[in-house]
This record gives sequence, structure tokens and C-alpha cells, in this order.
Amino acid sequence: MPAGEGTALNHICAGAGVTLGALTFHFRSKAALASAVVDEGVRALQRIRTARPDTGRPLHDLTVLVLQMAGALQHDVLPRAATRLVEEGHVDSGWPGIWRAEVLRLLERAFVTGDLAPDVRPAAAAHLVMHVVEGAAHEARRAEAGGVWVASDVAEVWHAALGGLAAHPR
Repeated sequence: MPAGEGTALNHICAGAGVTLGALTFHFRSKAALASAVVDEGVRALQRIRTARPDTGRPLHDLTVLVLQMAGALQHDVLPRAATRLVEEGHVDSGWPGIWRAEVLRLLERAFVTGDLAPDVRPAAAAHLVMHVVEGAAHEARRAEAGGVWVASDVAEVWHAALGGLAAHPR
């Protein structure tokens, strides 16, 4: 499906408060607009990933990362739109691979330090983390469409999942 198929440019303009002429001056097509949205949204997510301090406690660092990503998806329309455009295949982005690699890196460190439960493989735990964040993105989109969702829900789900991952749950 092409970028934004079914979304009229005049609807986009009305939502953005700009004229069609102004929009098409900057973006020659819906695909170019979608690509720009993904670029900006991924930059915001990348800032979260790179700004996170390395405390030497990989499961703590992973928790900070997951909750900050969930917060960004809830409060910032650009990361939310970017993840959706990439998920739906409208724009190609290396971001999901970069994100998964960072999650896996933290989980492998947790395994090496003995912080990950011995019967939990880092790759399997990475799948769980990806599902938690994808669920947060889905819930944020539902909330945007009129549903109710708050970041504390994600925090509660994450802490429940973390209890199954950690060698010594707190």
C-alpha cells in the first residue's frame, strides 16, 4: 500500500493548519511527507536511545529505555506516527533493527552479569520487550483516537514482565 493511501492531502493540511500549496511546496508527494515524518520521529527515538546513561545495571538501563520509549510514543506524535508508518510498510527504515539490537545488547549484558534469569535466553527476552513496546505504540494510537491509556499502564506491564526476566526480581 503506498504511503498514506486513503488519506487525502487536504485532510492532512486541515489537521496541520496549512494550505495545500504550502504542503506540496515542501513535499512533492505523500510518500515524501511520510518519509519526512519517519525521519523526524526516528531522530526523536534515537535521542532517547543515545541519551540514556550506562549505569552498568543492564536491566535497570533497559527499564529506563523501555519506559522512555513508551512515554515518547504516548506524548509525541512524531515517534508515534513514525512507528506506525514503518510498521505498516509505508516507509522503509532501519530503526526497528537498531532498536532491537540495543535491547538485545542490554539483555546479553544482563545474561553475562547474571541479572537475567538463567532459563531466559536474551533473544527470547528481546521478543518480549519488542512486544511490550509495540503494545505501548498500539495503545497510544488507540488513545489518540479517543481511547484511554496512560504510561503508568505500560510501567505496570513492564514491571510484571521484568519480574519474569530478572534472576533476582525486586
